[in-house]
Amino acid sequence: MAFIEVVCSDPVLHRRRLAGRSREIEGFPEPAWEAVERRREELAAWADARLVLDSVNDLSLSVETPLRFLSATA
Repeated sequence: MAFIEVVCSDPVLHRRRLAGRSREIEGFPEPAWEAVERRREELAAWADARLVLDSVNDLSLSVETPLRFLSATA
């Protein structure tokens, strides 16, 4: 099993992305910023081995890196 965590290291950008997002998935409302902060605190203690991707980085890197990671763990 492989875990991949995606974070956004820039809180201003993260909040702006959240405010502008509209997935329109029935039964899944968009989270409020406070919920995102609570979730971040919950995950801070996560100790399992994982790949952490930062969504601030270039998209091509964010695709290439997990593909290599998953190939190495298969």
